[in-house]
Amino acid sequence: MAQTKEPRFTERFRALLSNSYLWKGFGVIVAFITVAYLLVNYLLMPAYTRHGVSISVPDVLDYSYEDAADAVIAQGLRPEEVRLREPNLPRNVVIDQNPPPNSRVKPGRRIYLTVNSGDTSTVVVPRVDGFSVREARNRIMIQGLAVENVYPDSIPSLHANTITRQDPVSGTRVPAGETVTLWYSTGLGDRQVLVPDITGRTVVDAKQFLLSMRLRSVVIGDPTLEQRVLSQSPAPGTSVREGFEIRLRLTEQ
Repeated sequence: MAQTKEPRFTERFRALLSNSYLWKGFGVIVAFITVAYLLVNYLLMPAYTRHGVSISVPDVLDYSYEDAADAVIAQGLRPEEVRLREPNLPRNVVIDQNPPPNSRVKPGRRIYLTVNSGDTSTVVVPRVDGFSVREARNRIMIQGLAVENVYPDSIPSLHANTITRQDPVSGTRVPAGETVTLWYSTGLGDRQVLVPDITGRTVVDAKQFLLSMRLRSVVIGDPTLEQRVLSQSPAPGTSVREGFEIRLRLTEQ
């Protein structure tokens, strides 16, 4: 019986291989997969990620901040001023920029322009959110400031023993020697909270609303005040612990 079944199987297999409909169907599947790959790889994905679209960062070193900002905006980029206080460097002009001149970047990228004011009577409060208490103290002291009080934050946070708030806020210019108050995370809370639906809200409104629910937020990207929340994770209605971080993806500018 085994000898009769094997030839029959072989004959059926050969007949299957010689079936023109089989090969035509296989060819259609291969063609469909190839076309789909080309569409996704060369049309859809580049459009979604802006692949291949880049702008050259203008050289604005030694410009006044106003002229430098105008040149950056003209290139479709966003200027951000960073103040430095060095009496031995040129004053009131851009002495450094990041990314550097002639770099290729995506449209809308933020360009940091360092301007030396030469003013040693006031200092800029550094941003220490997310740093450990020890590291935050060091960064503030390096700027010629002092940390007077450190308190546990009343709103829980995912990362225990890291800075969640500061007063004055980062970027504020204050007299040298001024004190900064810090708040740190005690970790996630014990109570469960239902994640609210915050899609459609502005970034500022969404973050404030989540804080009122005793939830934190993480914004994907470099937001502007005009952008709104396009999607969120976890989804609305998900039960999480107090202090959990909700990831916010924003609309295009």
